[in-house]
Amino acid sequence: MRITIDARMMGPMVTRGIGRYVEELVRGMVYLAPEHHFTLLVRHPDASPFIGIPNVEHVSADIHWYTWKEQIMLPRLLRETNADLIHIPHWNVPLRFRGPLVITIHDLLLFHQAGSAKASTRNPIFSMAKRVGHRLTLRHAVNQARMILTPTNWVSKDVEHFYPQAASKIRMTSEGLTALPEPDFRRVPDTDFLFYVGSAYPHKHLDVLLDAWKEIGARHQGLSLVMAGQEDVFMARYVKRVHQEQIPRVSFPGRVTDAELAGFLSRAKAFVFPSTHEGFGLPPLEALSVGCPVISSDSTCLPEVLPQEGVFFFRSGDTNDMIRAVEAVLRDLDVARLSARKAVPIVLQKYQWNEVAKKTLAAYEEATVKEKNRTTGSESGPFV
Repeated sequence: MRITIDARMMGPMVTRGIGRYVEELVRGMVYLAPEHHFTLLVRHPDASPFIGIPNVEHVSADIHWYTWKEQIMLPRLLRETNADLIHIPHWNVPLRFRGPLVITIHDLLLFHQAGSAKASTRNPIFSMAKRVGHRLTLRHAVNQARMILTPTNWVSKDVEHFYPQAASKIRMTSEGLTALPEPDFRRVPDTDFLFYVGSAYPHKHLDVLLDAWKEIGARHQGLSLVMAGQEDVFMARYVKRVHQEQIPRVSFPGRVTDAELAGFLSRAKAFVFPSTHEGFGLPPLEALSVGCPVISSDSTCLPEVLPQEGVFFFRSGDTNDMIRAVEAVLRDLDVARLSARKAVPIVLQKYQWNEVAKKTLAAYEEATVKEKNRTTGSESGPFV
């Protein structure tokens, strides 16, 4: 089978969640299915980790996502790969594209919280145009797709809720955990701290974390709070709030490498995750993978994804309940750490990229059969 994958977002330092998903999925499928030919559309072919692999071809596609350039130029590049199947691992399928398509929907966040997007910081007219464009593009992607892959049952049900006509083609393929490298401790505090890493978009509810921290920090003078993540307009708001309100012992190290992440998680007293909407929830799983206790909201897919071991849930959006959960961990850290260590083999066994690759390849086969049945008797080839 000739499979084309839109890999422009590939790599965790490009787009952390989706980027890691694309890279690890390709790595697993190339290993498991050497009989297939994979064409990767990438922005910078020389930077691909798959250079030199016999069944992998690279096509330069220096086109940024969510742009008019993507709408105009990407369909031609996809057609020219002459693929039996095309996988776009997100919802950004060009409106002009028609072909044997598989998509991945990681979440429907913007249906629930439209303000959790960079466009929300722009002119209101521009923001509205982006929202309309998102809805049109997503509807087109759902209608065109032969298969729709999701990371959790929660997302599958959410997609089915908004697009009931797509129910029969939704497949939950999960996601995997990538082993973190040897820890880099150079930027890790020597003092005790709670840790958060991720974006600062509104749905992450970092305002609730800071509200809780005011009380927690007052009770635990030797404890600090580290909030890592990209230094964008959203994170800047929290930096400003900390300075204006003089909230003590809060630091913002910015974006961290995987090695630095391993260092922070290895030394943190606990990882705090107040998010109100997730499609999978990779950061708390990464924390558990190195034995760091997790204090997490109970929103969306998180109770489905996270194990009972090592996780202390609180009611989503409830500052007092977050404080309760944090205090429970701090009150008996030895018990919390022992529970988190028990979670390590559980999450590593459950979330393996090779299993995700197997499920994805099975979905490809199913989509190909559907396409062959649809075009039986046609001489027009895979594209119509």
